[in-house]
Amino acid sequence: MVNYDVPFVPNEPDNLHCLQAAYMSIAKYFDPSFNIPMDEWSKLTGFEKGMGTWANAGLVWFKEHGYDVHHLELFDFEAFTVRPKEYMIEMFGQEAGDWGYKHTNVPAEIERMKKAITADVFVRRNPTMKDMKKFINDGYLVRLTLNANVLNGRKGYVGHAVAVIGYNDGFVTLHDPGLPAIPNRQVTFEKLEAAWGDQGRELDAIRRV
Repeated sequence: MVNYDVPFVPNEPDNLHCLQAAYMSIAKYFDPSFNIPMDEWSKLTGFEKGMGTWANAGLVWFKEHGYDVHHLELFDFEAFTVRPKEYMIEMFGQEAGDWGYKHTNVPAEIERMKKAITADVFVRRNPTMKDMKKFINDGYLVRLTLNANVLNGRKGYVGHAVAVIGYNDGFVTLHDPGLPAIPNRQVTFEKLEAAWGDQGRELDAIRRV
C-alpha cells in the first residue's frame, strides 16, 4: 500500500483544465513553494482555447525545472513532426485523426515535441499497471489520460487527465480534477483499466530530482 499526501487542485469552472490541474497537484507536492497562478500555468503547459492540450509543454517544463520525467505512449512523436495529419489518421482512423488534427495547433505542438524529444522524456511503448505501480513505489507521481465517461459509468468518449497518488491491493487513489472534482478518489483496478484502455494509452511519471 502506497499513498502520498498530495495537494488537490480542481479543474477550472470551464471544465477544460484537467491536465493543468493534475500537473499542478504534482508540482505542489514536490515543491510546496510552487505558486504559479492557473492562468500563467495554463500558458506554460500549452493550453489554447478550443484546442486539445497535449502533454509536451508540461513535460518540458518539469524537465527544465529539476524533475525526472518519463512519458510512456505508443505514439511516434518523431513521425508526427514529419507528417502530422497522415500519421494521426494512421494511428486513430480517419474520423478521430481528422478531429485530432483540426483541434491541434500543429506548428506549436511540433516545436514542443522537438523540445520534449531533445529532453529525452519519451518511452515509445504502451504503459501497463505494472509500470504505474513501480513508478509510485519509486516515489513518482503519475498522470494518466482516461476516458472520463467510462470512469463514470457512461457511454461515449471524453478525454480526461487525473493524477495517481497511490494504490493498495484493491484500489487506485486518484486526484480527479473533475468536474465534478473528487480528491482521493478510490477506483478499482478493473475500472481504471477499462477507462485507460479505451484509447491510446498514455502515462507520465514525474519526480523531483
